[in-house]
This record gives sequence, structure tokens and C-alpha cells, in this order.
Amino acid sequence: MEIIKTDISKSAEWDDFLSHEYNMFYDKRFLCYNDVFEKNIKWHHLLFREKNKVVAIIPGNEVTDKGVKSYISCDGVSFGGFLWRDKLKITDFLEAISGFREYLASRGFARCLIRNSPYIYHRNANEEYEYALILSGFNVTRYSITNIVDLKSFEFEKLKNPKKRSIQKSAKIIAIDMIEDNITKDTLGDFYNILYSNRELKNVKPTHSLEELVYLKNVMKDRIKLFTAKIDGETAGICTLFLVKDDVVLNFYLAADEKHKKDRVSDYLLYKTIEWSKLNNFRLYDIGTSNVGNELLQGLFDFKKKFMADGFLRKSFTLNL
Repeated sequence: MEIIKTDISKSAEWDDFLSHEYNMFYDKRFLCYNDVFEKNIKWHHLLFREKNKVVAIIPGNEVTDKGVKSYISCDGVSFGGFLWRDKLKITDFLEAISGFREYLASRGFARCLIRNSPYIYHRNANEEYEYALILSGFNVTRYSITNIVDLKSFEFEKLKNPKKRSIQKSAKIIAIDMIEDNITKDTLGDFYNILYSNRELKNVKPTHSLEELVYLKNVMKDRIKLFTAKIDGETAGICTLFLVKDDVVLNFYLAADEKHKKDRVSDYLLYKTIEWSKLNNFRLYDIGTSNVGNELLQGLFDFKKKFMADGFLRKSFTLNL
């Protein structure tokens, strides 16, 4: 097993691998925005090759804190970890992870943290890869719960009657638009103000600045979708979808203007973007996490469950070398 540190901005092999096993958070267009905005991430992306064929890739970065050198997969994105070629055996996982351990040790890393996407993201939805991590000495050290809709099963008629009535009522006053053209700081200003104000009420800031969101949308038009909800022509809510895989949608931002809370703008935006995803032949719609640390946000979890969104774990694995 050959393990190669890779400059993904110049790697045809990395691009070719993603053309078959796409994931947005491994795309150089997304990862490199961190460099454009000078986040000073020390990248350490790896490519695993066997018999002249790439079997896996892993995006990563190097962090040294209090003298401890760590490999993290991956800062600057929601998920990292190994992305595998299809139809591998568990012995292939174990061989690659064993080589990965040796690689880290030989380069002075004392610790490794891997943030995996939920296993259901993969079409062959099993936990063999995570089992291989545990067999190789990794431990689950962090976890959160995210709510995911199986779009094949999702239907308006399957929602409970109160939710259906709420959606039908909202449809009479709320117009949903998609922002696709002429993305600038000016044209996205109202959109971002809704997002920023909503997060400010929760004492947090959006992951991306306005400038970063404009940049990402412009370089990844095919992978980032922006929706607005308007009442009487005024922006009342926003939603940002990341088309993470060819069949998986991640709802990254959902926010509504507080003065339109009674109009259930977030409910309607969520329903309409789930509907859009189903109509565009996606398989899964990830609404996002419903916990802070180890504390379950029960109200948020229950809200998502009303849209047929079951809970799945996002797990982080740590290895001490």
C-alpha cells in the first residue's frame, strides 16, 4: 500500500477518484476556500494507492498544540475521514488503516482525530469501515445526532395532520425562490442578514462570513443551493443546501426572521427544500444535528422528526499513537 501526501490543487488522481466517489467536502474547490480566506490550515491530504490504483483518499491537516502533533481529518469542513473506492473488503480497510497508522507514527504524529459522516451517507450502508477503525485502535470520543430524511419514503400525505395543515396555510402567504445568478455581497445581503440575526439570538455566529458564502456559491454553483422565503416581497427566511454527494443533501443553514415566527417560515422552507431534493432524485436529506455537546435539544429533535427525519450518529474517532 503506497501512501502519498498530495497537493490536491494539482492532483489528477484525486480529481479522478472524486469523479467516481464524489463528496463535496473532499472537493478542492471547497477545501481551498480556507486558503483564499487565509485560515492558515496546514494541509496534509493523503492518497492511498495499491497496484497503481487509488483505493482511498483522506483530507487532513496538521495541528501542534502544547507540543502534541495531531493529524485531523478535517478542519475547514463538516466531515472528513477515509473516502473509499467502491466494493472493498474489510481486509482492504484494515490494510489501509494499518498503513495509515505507520505513516502517522513515522512522521511524528502523536494523535489522530477523524470526523466521519453518518454511515448511511454511503450507498452500501454498513459499518465495516468504522469497525475496522475500532479494530485498529481508534475509539469513539465524540458523537452527535443528526436527523436524516429517507426521500424515497417521504410523502406529504405521510405527515401528521397538524403539520400538513400548517404547510397548506403557509403556502398561501409564502413564496419560495432559489438564488442562482448574480451572487454578490449586495445581492446576498438580505439573505445573510436573516442568517446572522437568527444565529445572534442563539449567541453564535454563522460558520461562514458573507464574503465566504458568496465565494463558495460562485465557485460551486452546482453544489450549493440558496433558497429564500418571502412574504409580501420581504425576505422572511433562508435556507442553504450543500449537495454533499450525488444523492445526499445537507441542510447547512435554515433561519427565519423572528418577526415572522408565527408564520412558520422555517417549517415551510424545510418542507419545500425536502420536496425539491426528492424531485431532483436525491436519496437522503440531512437536516443537521440536534444536540449541543452531549445535551440533546429535545424540541429541535422533535421538530425534525415531524418531517420523517430519523436520528443517526455522527461519530469522531481518536487514535493515540
